[in-house]
Amino acid sequence: MVINSPRGTADIFGDDIICRNLIIEQAKKLFKLFNYSQIITPAFEHTEVFDRGIGQSTDIVKKEMYTFLDRKGRSLTLRPEGTAPVVRAIIEHKLYSKIPVKLFYIGNMFRYERPQKGRMREFWQLGVEAAGVDNPVIDAEVIWLLALIFETLGFKKLKLLVNSVGCADCRPPYINIFKGYIKPHLESLCSDCRERYDTNPLRIFDCKVPSCAKIISSSPKIYSNICSSCAKHFNTVTDLLKALNIPFVIKEELVRGFDYYTRTIFEIISEDLESVQNALGGGGRYDKLIEQFGGPPLPSIGFAVGIDRTIVLMKQLSVSLSKEDSQSNVFVILLERRFEKYGLEFLNYLRKCDIRSDISFEIKKVGAQIKLAKKNEFTHAAVIGEDEATSGNITVKKLADFTQNQFNWKKDPHKIYDILK
Repeated sequence: MVINSPRGTADIFGDDIICRNLIIEQAKKLFKLFNYSQIITPAFEHTEVFDRGIGQSTDIVKKEMYTFLDRKGRSLTLRPEGTAPVVRAIIEHKLYSKIPVKLFYIGNMFRYERPQKGRMREFWQLGVEAAGVDNPVIDAEVIWLLALIFETLGFKKLKLLVNSVGCADCRPPYINIFKGYIKPHLESLCSDCRERYDTNPLRIFDCKVPSCAKIISSSPKIYSNICSSCAKHFNTVTDLLKALNIPFVIKEELVRGFDYYTRTIFEIISEDLESVQNALGGGGRYDKLIEQFGGPPLPSIGFAVGIDRTIVLMKQLSVSLSKEDSQSNVFVILLERRFEKYGLEFLNYLRKCDIRSDISFEIKKVGAQIKLAKKNEFTHAAVIGEDEATSGNITVKKLADFTQNQFNWKKDPHKIYDILK
């Protein structure tokens, strides 16, 4: 009789359960504040969901998936990541009837790889997917949310890495440039990278073999070869991160492991962990994936957090957390796009007050925005225009009876609690 768990799996109990619950509870509070709702997808999917979503040339699909045939000969796969199942669900259930679609998930994933500290064959992730918005504001918000998860856990030595991997227009020409650089060095690469050269050349950047890393250190980077449209998008994202006082580093070698990424990608690492396994979470934009699955053209972005690795760091640093919940919520309406930065500053204030809030990603008439706020079950709305941005006096409307109160959120920051009672 076998009395031990399979290699690469673990029983979760004791301090690990306490840490796990703290991570999930705090993340759920933040998801609520940022107006995300939960989705639970099956632990296994039809194999083609991952073949098409992740990419057949990726290491995950080629080497790491747990795939099996059911009794009727259909190929099924235990989910190795969370984005493809959520995309499938968005299309199947037409969840895009309300835009943006903002979903979060928490679940176990499965990959056949060498087990090590913080990386198991069955591992747990939480993540978000935001579909239907191409505005760089959503990029900044998703990155902001990822950073907050770890900041509220008490982690200090964090580094946010960002990059742009371009789009379908500018990436193919860059790949040709990169392959031209690599070709004379091909025989000096490891066997995996020689195979990647033909199937998925950008994955060479992820190689940890020292000889490969040395070769690509001097290679042309995609960041310097993106088109003007992608550059404008990425510059706006970094400007918004600066407006939110979120420190970041542009890492030109960052590519991430999935074929579906476009434009913005990002990763958070901890300098308290070993350098090889120091990534706590990351993600990026995937503007074409839903359309490739047969759905409507919905530009999207998301991230995933490794719960197991976060637990390792929590225990190492002996951190904990506890905060009060909040019930009232505010929808921030912008009258013009030029008030986006100010709107994000006000949104930052609301969320620091533990008030669930969101912002209008499209500029429409106030009446249409009020209807949208009601449809999404907000209790209050705040309109920001020239007068508000200049004076700091924000008018908050109660959507149930349209009574309103005005206050200066910078001079009298605690007034919001009286208004939302």
